[in-house]
Amino acid sequence: MSKMPVYMKRYSIRLAIFMSLYIAILVGGLSWMNSANPPGEPVAAVLAILTALPILGIFWTIFRLLVEMDDEYQRLLMTKQIIIGTAMTLGIATVWQFLNVYGVLFHGPQWIGVIWLAMFGIAGGLVRWKA
Repeated sequence: MSKMPVYMKRYSIRLAIFMSLYIAILVGGLSWMNSANPPGEPVAAVLAILTALPILGIFWTIFRLLVEMDDEYQRLLMTKQIIIGTAMTLGIATVWQFLNVYGVLFHGPQWIGVIWLAMFGIAGGLVRWKA
């Protein structure tokens, strides 16, 4: 059995930290917003930004992994995964936008970051399946 590379250990730790922060801020913020005494608009805006910051940290973690990888083949697979995940996300956003233009839907994808993470995960399976 092979050992996990150091860069993957760092990636796993960073990912766990940012996901834990995201869950804590999201649950705490939404609980406060849905409480009997919710905060005013300025505080809600701060909570929204604070909730987004760990997601930005997850993006940074993924791109940092790409930089830290010392196996060029694994780096190639990760690059393909990022490109395919991005292309799938852009495809979803484009179709959704034209559905909006033609009056079929009235709201665009508001969770584009989450959609990208899902497409990134799906792309990982596709890239490694085709490798």
